[in-house]
Amino acid sequence: MPFKQIKKFFAGPAPSISREDAMKVFRRDHFKCQYCGLDGLHKFENWMILTIDHVHPHARGGGRHINNLMTCCQPCNVIKGHRLFAGFEEAKKFVLEKREEWRQQYLHHTKVHGASAAGR
Repeated sequence: MPFKQIKKFFAGPAPSISREDAMKVFRRDHFKCQYCGLDGLHKFENWMILTIDHVHPHARGGGRHINNLMTCCQPCNVIKGHRLFAGFEEAKKFVLEKREEWRQQYLHHTKVHGASAAGR
């Protein structure tokens, strides 16, 4: 077992970043998801779902330094997960394509559900 895994096993997950550091990242990124553009500056409800993402995932050895952190909405963060990408642009492309896939699935299933409900 690699040292990092052993350390994580005994020490538990790394602590989350401080609220102060998170706010620095939000301000730097203008309270906007860097993947989909969700605006958390002008709408409180959007700000409530913003998170801090590790560009190079912490679970894969990415550091907690400010250059490895960015503002990300929860849905985009879930889509990206712990995947490794060659760079931000590749990660963004993946996230936006997956969001569109999910949007199409949503539209398909809600349309089917709506049609069956209308027939009742």
